[in-house]
Amino acid sequence: SPTESSVELELPLVPDFTRALIRRESVASFPNYYAVDLRSGTETAVTKNADPMPEFTRLQRKRIWVTRADGVRFLVKLTLPADYQQGTRLPGMLWLYPFEYTSQSDYDRSLRTENINQFVTGQPRAIEYLATQGDAVANFNPPIFGESGRMNDNYVFDLRNNLAAVIDELDRQGYIDRARLGIGGHSYGAFSTVNALVHTPFFKAGIAGDGMYNRSLTPWGFQNERRDFWEGQKTYLDMSPFFNADKMTGALLMYHSIEDQNVGTAPISSERMMH
Repeated sequence: SPTESSVELELPLVPDFTRALIRRESVASFPNYYAVDLRSGTETAVTKNADPMPEFTRLQRKRIWVTRADGVRFLVKLTLPADYQQGTRLPGMLWLYPFEYTSQSDYDRSLRTENINQFVTGQPRAIEYLATQGDAVANFNPPIFGESGRMNDNYVFDLRNNLAAVIDELDRQGYIDRARLGIGGHSYGAFSTVNALVHTPFFKAGIAGDGMYNRSLTPWGFQNERRDFWEGQKTYLDMSPFFNADKMTGALLMYHSIEDQNVGTAPISSERMMH
């Protein structure tokens, strides 16, 4: 509800904690700070922040639950143009970053800390600008499931099923034209973007930033993968889109910071993928 506020305690202002600084926001009101007298309850505004991105705030946003063929459910956050009319099919952009889980309840637990009363553009992703240009933008964290320590054995299978389920649901609800789809992500999302392009036929183009595309270059683990290359060699190779580059469908735009300090996403990976 736009009238419900989220209040967070920031810090005490005096040693006996009778005055404190709080942060208040709601879906419709930009975050601001207030000094509160905890004895009387009176508040004094400390900041007068205003929405710096009204063109983002005006966009329509929906939370859509997607169910895979195997019954797994996960959340997709869909951003639509401000003037979107229900039933209009738009070009779609999927922006993703997978996480690993051992069960559905494990995934559900990860949503408990989500602040549903956060200001609507509290954590916008830059890719949402495409909604201002007439696209539907789906942000989501596709879940990868498996036994503890072996979740990635199902990575390619789950990624394909997640993407198919998202596309089917957005198509079923009439939001997207499934013949005009792109996909993208940053870091592990970039890695998954290129995997999507080599393992599925769904996308016309992809955008991948600061990714790692050859897991033999991270032989001592990555993300939640704790096996080294020699213990989980098949999984490392199956998950590396570099080894399936000849099967890529759609155009790929890669960008990479030339001084990337993360050894897990060394620029050599993008250079070799380009080659």
